[in-house]
Amino acid sequence: MNRKELRKKASAMKPRIPVVQRDLKQLFANYGTDSALELAKRSGLPYSLVYNVVHGRVQTVSNQHYIKLFGKPAPRQAPMKVDGTLFRAMADLWLFLNDGVTRADLYRELLDLGPSVTVDHRIFNSKVKTVSAKLEHAMQKKFIDVGIDGPLLKQWLDEFDELDQDDWVPYSQIRPILAYIESRLGVHPTAVLRQSVVRYETGELKHVSRTTFERIQALEQSTKKALRQTGQQNIDRIRELFLGGKNGYTLFSEIEEELLFLSRHSRKGVKYYLGRSLWTYRTGKAKRIPDWRARKIIQDCHRYIHTNPGLRLTDLPKSFRRSQINSLMDVMVARGSQLLSEKDGLAFEKRILRPYRTKDDYGNSYHGFIPFDMASHVLGMKRRAFDLMVASHCDIFRSIGKYTQRWYLPDLYIKELRGKKDFSLISAKYEKMAREILRSDRTNTCMN
Repeated sequence: MNRKELRKKASAMKPRIPVVQRDLKQLFANYGTDSALELAKRSGLPYSLVYNVVHGRVQTVSNQHYIKLFGKPAPRQAPMKVDGTLFRAMADLWLFLNDGVTRADLYRELLDLGPSVTVDHRIFNSKVKTVSAKLEHAMQKKFIDVGIDGPLLKQWLDEFDELDQDDWVPYSQIRPILAYIESRLGVHPTAVLRQSVVRYETGELKHVSRTTFERIQALEQSTKKALRQTGQQNIDRIRELFLGGKNGYTLFSEIEEELLFLSRHSRKGVKYYLGRSLWTYRTGKAKRIPDWRARKIIQDCHRYIHTNPGLRLTDLPKSFRRSQINSLMDVMVARGSQLLSEKDGLAFEKRILRPYRTKDDYGNSYHGFIPFDMASHVLGMKRRAFDLMVASHCDIFRSIGKYTQRWYLPDLYIKELRGKKDFSLISAKYEKMAREILRSDRTNTCMN
């Protein structure tokens, strides 16, 4: 801690004593003179200090100097600075209760300042540990003026402190989402909110945390995506997120396709695997099967497909179909990468990556720039794959890049790459390379 910080800490612990006109009159009466030189001699204080006190240039003195000057202890003083914890808690609660009011608005209102005055945000983010006692009292008065007395304010602060205060969203914004989920999935809003919805509907609670809001938004998107797909499988999975699953059991909808595949191609019927008829599950009287039965269905599917390689792709269950398609795509990508690594392929690659416009066009600040380490995300590539691509074509990327403390690429160029239909071939090549090799030293020397 430096000296300046120590002085601030000391001044906060030992407030200075204000010297008012009444004190000066009493001082002159006691000494029988108003001469600064005479008062300095009699009190033993520095002449410059006494001179400034006598002429009103110093408004406060330390407790030690007050005793020497007036010959008696200083009267009890209310602290000029107080710990800012209570003030910040009240300010956060006030901003939470009053939508649209900003910290800047509150700061200027409390201190009666004009709109052009710079706001000292340090008193709100605790970078300054203490605040003026007058500021704390002014904040308390705002609550008193709207009918919130001391005990009620303390209760509200305690309740508010238990909540996540990072960010808040009005309940009105989330209400339509809750209604949608209930109508589509039959899940009650209380299960979604994880607390009674009545508290929100009656106005007792008016906000939800940003975390809760984003979680429910994500569930809404998952529900819409599941509804766009055929079958009930994904809907049942989403319901599991709300209501929870059942240990030792698997949703029937998760293995239904595999079961029907076996019933069509093998000699074993549905009842062999389920121990009951399919009707029980089709009518909704049962929704889960024991895990051991689900494992047997999957294992028999694997075994049958492995021993019958002549099966058509369209006959396979979706889960196995995806696996086969992925294997086929891997072969195609491997062959494409091989061709692109040859002489003609590299020339084709350079034509795709070559900029359309001049460097001046790309350097126009109107279009903007993106940091180099964020470009891979915009292009939909893994960072390592993007680095390998840049390392292979340093000349192109250096010719249009801009360096100011770090490398930037023009937004216009990135937009062009995303719009080129053949860029996906190049991207797939470097994604494959990134999975197969570790980043070499040369990938760290192009744009660093």
